Amino acid sequence: MPTRLITPSQLSLFSISPVIGAWWQELEARKLFDGNKPAVSELDQQLFADGLRHEQVLLEKLEKEGHRIARLPGKQSEADYAATQAAMAEGVDFIHQASLCHGGMRGSADLLRKIEQPSALGDWSYIPIECKLASKPKTTFLVQASAYCELLTPLLGHRPDQFELYLGGGKFQHYATDQFWAWYQLLRQRFTAFQQSFDPSQPPEDAPGDHGSWTAFIDERLKQQRDLMLVAGMRQSQRQKLRADGINTIEQLAALPAGSSVKGLSGEALHELRQQAELQLTPVGSDGRPAFRLRPLVAGKGLSALPAADPGDIWFDMEGIQDSVAGTKLEYLFGACYRDSPEDKPRFKGWWAHSEAEEKAAFAAWVDWVEARRRSHPGLHVYHYAAYEKTAMRRLAQQHATREAEIDDWLRSGLLVDLLPVVTSAIVLGEPSYSIKKVEHLYMEQRQAGVTNAGDSVVAYLHWQLSGEPEIPGESPDASPKLQAIEDYNREDCESTVFLHDWLLKLRREQGLPEQPLQQPLDEADQEPREPQPLELLSQQLLEEIPDHLVDEGELGPRGMSWRAHRLLAQLLPFHHREAKVGWWAYFDRRSKAELSPSELIDDGEAIADAQWVGMDERPSARTGADIHHFRFDPSQTLKLHAGDGDSRLTVELPATGLKLDVDALDAERGTLSLKLPWSKRDQRLANGEGEGIPKDATSVIKVPADISKSLRERLEEQAMAWVHEHQAIPPAILQLLERQPLPALQELNAAIAGDPNAVADALAGFLQEHSGISLALQGPPGTGKTTVTGQVIAQLVASGQRVAISSNGHAAINNLLKKAKSTCSAAGVAGEVVKCNNSKEEALSAAGISVVKPGQLSEAMAVVGGTTWMFCKEELAEQFDWLVVDEAGQMSLANLLVMARCARSILLVGDQQQLAQPSQADHPGESGQSCLEYWMEGASVVPSDRGVFLSTSWRMEPSLTAMVSALFYEGRLQASPANGRNCITWAKPWQSSDGQLLQGQGLVFDPVAHSGNSVCSEEEINRIESLVDALLGGSYQHAKAGGIAAGTLTPDTILVTAPYNVQVNRLQQRLAGKARVGTVDKFQGQEAPVAIHSLTASSGDEAPRGLSFLLEPNRLNVAISRAQCLSIVVGSPGLASGVANTVAEAEQINQLCLIGTRKNRQNSNYPSIEANGSMP
Repeated sequence: MPTRLITPSQLSLFSISPVIGAWWQELEARKLFDGNKPAVSELDQQLFADGLRHEQVLLEKLEKEGHRIARLPGKQSEADYAATQAAMAEGVDFIHQASLCHGGMRGSADLLRKIEQPSALGDWSYIPIECKLASKPKTTFLVQASAYCELLTPLLGHRPDQFELYLGGGKFQHYATDQFWAWYQLLRQRFTAFQQSFDPSQPPEDAPGDHGSWTAFIDERLKQQRDLMLVAGMRQSQRQKLRADGINTIEQLAALPAGSSVKGLSGEALHELRQQAELQLTPVGSDGRPAFRLRPLVAGKGLSALPAADPGDIWFDMEGIQDSVAGTKLEYLFGACYRDSPEDKPRFKGWWAHSEAEEKAAFAAWVDWVEARRRSHPGLHVYHYAAYEKTAMRRLAQQHATREAEIDDWLRSGLLVDLLPVVTSAIVLGEPSYSIKKVEHLYMEQRQAGVTNAGDSVVAYLHWQLSGEPEIPGESPDASPKLQAIEDYNREDCESTVFLHDWLLKLRREQGLPEQPLQQPLDEADQEPREPQPLELLSQQLLEEIPDHLVDEGELGPRGMSWRAHRLLAQLLPFHHREAKVGWWAYFDRRSKAELSPSELIDDGEAIADAQWVGMDERPSARTGADIHHFRFDPSQTLKLHAGDGDSRLTVELPATGLKLDVDALDAERGTLSLKLPWSKRDQRLANGEGEGIPKDATSVIKVPADISKSLRERLEEQAMAWVHEHQAIPPAILQLLERQPLPALQELNAAIAGDPNAVADALAGFLQEHSGISLALQGPPGTGKTTVTGQVIAQLVASGQRVAISSNGHAAINNLLKKAKSTCSAAGVAGEVVKCNNSKEEALSAAGISVVKPGQLSEAMAVVGGTTWMFCKEELAEQFDWLVVDEAGQMSLANLLVMARCARSILLVGDQQQLAQPSQADHPGESGQSCLEYWMEGASVVPSDRGVFLSTSWRMEPSLTAMVSALFYEGRLQASPANGRNCITWAKPWQSSDGQLLQGQGLVFDPVAHSGNSVCSEEEINRIESLVDALLGGSYQHAKAGGIAAGTLTPDTILVTAPYNVQVNRLQQRLAGKARVGTVDKFQGQEAPVAIHSLTASSGDEAPRGLSFLLEPNRLNVAISRAQCLSIVVGSPGLASGVANTVAEAEQINQLCLIGTRKNRQNSNYPSIEANGSMP
């Protein structure tokens, strides 16, 4: 055991590189390192200086506010430790560079903040603040902050229950220590074990990745070792498979005989990598040019997909810098080359910006210049290299709310052409990368500009900012040579793009390929007007009304709402347009990928790569028949597409032919797809000589956006026009919700029902009857009877003469609550018709005695009306209801609620934001992209007592299972009904977990199954689950039910098995063969069973598709665990808890997994500790 004290910085490095970076750091700490680390770059030096400036800015601000600050040296000497303790005992407001030492660890906290909380010091305590330049939090910051919480514990007499991060841009972020403590403990113990077993004679195998300050050192070692990562385009997963087969260097890969095979790699992928390695080892030609090889020509792709050259063509490049202290990105130079005639040399034009306002002006001027040139040259395209420019155009248009219509048109029309995928699909290049600096070796001489890369450009710009030189580039006394050097670099980048384009066109001519447009013309129905949308204009007007340099957003504005709510309303108005816009942007991106690099669609959840046609059936009908074409695809693709019906039908395109078809059937678990080709469309295509349009070879399938929000936008526009231009008042209930105004009277209600969960419905109904023009929430965690309580409340409202509208994000939830309201009203003898407002018949509702009526058939006698947002947004339904009840409100967007809120005087949000949330495509500003329940809750796990009612009793789950779900997701506020203590199962065969524990018949169990290399399928977990199910079947169960006991034999219907990935679900279905109900978590939300088993599937976070953020997503994990009435079993790899957390969310998710996976949890304790050996048992 080393006597040397460790530091929080060492722990933070271990958290991201526990094998490689930590080993070299430990070697250096033991003074055994005798190598040479690469010199610190000038950019890194600048970032370090910015970090010091960042802290000083904060300290000066705090001093101006009158806070007492102890500025300490932070040298971690005995005197420094004593000075820190003295400052804490004195109770100064802030302590800078506080030296701390305890338990084998030492460090200097950036800042300690005094808070009002009793401790060993007196009536006050301290929490750590980590000051970081980054604009977003990183997991390494969490590790360091947690370490300082540990170091503060002996001085305070308790562990700080919170810490803060002070990030770039002057933003504070607050965290509860418990969010990460189990993860941190495991990390700490693993680091101790690492130190104890450290062997300086056994260096780890080098691998690419983030190794902190050792990354450049490791990269250099990999180059010296001729590692496979030298091969352009080599993925980490491919490298691992090659190394497992004994292929470790670029030379060994290049020397592989043709036709070789490697386990886990397709023959095509191996061929691509082998020829790439071979060309990189081929000596440069006598002219100094690198070797290259033409790829096989594919019609419509690569070279043949380039648009025809046009005299007006433009070649574009940008330069930008991240201001870490301000937390903003500035695009400081927009550069473009153009030609006056095809024979001319390229001319250059630049637009400079040195502030946010100038950036907006430069961006607008650049767009206007292109538009003016388009009027003279309608066939021009704007060429760029790599995706950054296209992404930046979208961001700048939205950020500055200017030229959005023009950028939309650029994206729709294919004006922007990325030459990188053209290059990669056209040639194999003998260079270690396909950056333009490498590709230009084929067609350009060496560059002459002093600035040679993007990093140099950033450093040069930083130097200019400190130089005092003028803002104009040039060599004259009134201009800046530094800016001129940057402009010269940008001009060379633009010229390189020109010459690359020329070279590609020449290559195409030499291959005898005809010219063709990059994209097929859009159907008229697919095109949107270029003018700004009315709601965008109204939004802009509201935003312009907000005063500059606003100090207090809570201050009341002239429209009768706070400036904060004013801003939110402005941001909400274009919500649906933003959603639709992002859908179209994604569509054009996918269509481009399908034509240029279809392999990139494999990881796209809204596209299918390599769908293979397998057959066709004819389906005659009374009006017109259709051909149903069937396809198969690899189900391991991460797919988010779902076949729908009616207004929600899914339409896809086959980019190879441009044919758009409705999906007739889609089974993502089995990898099958059926598309419906109406005979009328088929015959029309054949008559036009286009062919039927169904590729018989492997083809891409991409989602076509559906503009389902058009009527919502029109209805919202009507209301917004009245609010903005006529100064009409916003309905009180929605205004209260936007303002998040609490209801103090709710606290009395919550106090009254705290001791009697059976009185919730009566008490809540009485409260609702007494109030009008309000919004509140009813939060129902799993098994709390949310639907039952809501149905009882609705029945009592109807009995008192009130009308109720029921809506949700989907028909299933609406229908479920309608049925409950109908049955409750009938049982209580409450008169009042319950109907569904819909244009289509619904047999299931008719069978339940619920009429389905069209909007024009509604009458006041219909006391309860169910319908979608599209129904309740209609003007004729305004103020027709007393209450709007929104079920599954965690999946209803705030913008959709805004559209339909006028239908009722008051709003009841019903749901649980801790379960599956609303899907959203766009990156919406502020809080405008949140669900209505998420917004109302303002980040709370449990609804505040002055904003709603929390159903605190679970009638489903066994008490220890409830306790764990409560601790993980509900701040410990959820409890089980006492009757649930009898919930248990008896195993048909006694069963031990893989670590030797005899599994009991109730509670939450983590059953660890060691495996590696698995991503979407784990045979090890399938084997384990099959054995579990076999040991369960034939056993018995009992659980509380309606004041009594339900009991029976464990059968397939009583065992529910879930998994996160379709491939694992499919394999489980095959293996279990009907012995249990199997599906994804989403499929079983709202259902329950005596036993629930959840397979985590992936071996580690690195191998999990979509990462840990999807695999361990809290809402999904909550739903999976809480389906069980008696016993919930999580089967997974222990490696998931010891993997690298890449985001704050992943760190919190691993923390939850650590809590689930500890021994004390299986002994029915709420907050277990990590095992002494630092691993999950």
